[in-house]
Amino acid sequence: MDPLTIPFCKDLNMLEIAHAPPQDRAEIARFMQAAFPRAKWDRSGWDALLSSRWSGPDNSYAVTVRDKGKLVGVLGLVTATRPTRSGMAKMANITSWYVDSAYRGQGVGSQMLELVTADPDVTITNFSSAKRAVPVVERAGFSILDAERLVWQAGAGQPNFKAHRSPLTLGLALGDRDKQVIQDHAGLDLLPLTVETPDGLCTLILSIKQKHDAYVTYETMYVGNRPLFSKHAQAIALAVLPRHDAVLSVDSRFVEQGTQCDRREVFAVPRYYTPGRILAEDIDHLYSEIVLLGLKMY
Repeated sequence: MDPLTIPFCKDLNMLEIAHAPPQDRAEIARFMQAAFPRAKWDRSGWDALLSSRWSGPDNSYAVTVRDKGKLVGVLGLVTATRPTRSGMAKMANITSWYVDSAYRGQGVGSQMLELVTADPDVTITNFSSAKRAVPVVERAGFSILDAERLVWQAGAGQPNFKAHRSPLTLGLALGDRDKQVIQDHAGLDLLPLTVETPDGLCTLILSIKQKHDAYVTYETMYVGNRPLFSKHAQAIALAVLPRHDAVLSVDSRFVEQGTQCDRREVFAVPRYYTPGRILAEDIDHLYSEIVLLGLKMY
């Protein structure tokens, strides 16, 4: 894409805001590592974020801001062309976003988001926005994707459903979409499961994290069959959770309206997306910074 150039009103220099070319990856990784010294990952994590694992090396992986060639701002993108219930879709998940302090308050962040959201064929997601960034995100046209989760606790008794911990061994019984997303996330800190229900197979991809001292959270990153999961959610939770100090958590868009659960929790900051491109329920947490870095969902 062509760069978007805007005037910098402080000293009338021109800033260049553009999609980063492939050869700038190493420079951007160094910039991000320096900008976020408290990040819980090293340089390899920044390289993974910028690797275009799911989209190819020539697709956008960041929007940069330069002042006379000097890098002064970055907004990372984890891009993917991925299968959904409605077919293949182009998506980009916003990751680490930083602008040097001297360039803030000039509308630079809004211009970066304008460039990020310019392609009507790409759905942009923001799963972990800071509260202070929410007004900027909403002004850029993002809408709330989800604002609450459903939670099931481990129950007493033996599970009635069988959970397969190696779904790819099921062969043709596993749907093409389920198979593809499992293969695309091989080697990441995720647990794929396929649960046998009386009405067919339901595939889940889970992230297991100790987010609270009292229990372990099995966070649902992907649900292969929403109606099936919604119908058998309690029994599936019993089959999935191997311990009593554990819960199964799923964002509300992953299930049908009226699905029963043990409790609901409101997010401190909602998830966001650019609407009108694909259905909200077709957006899960895969192909994102969350799974690349093994982050906890809050």
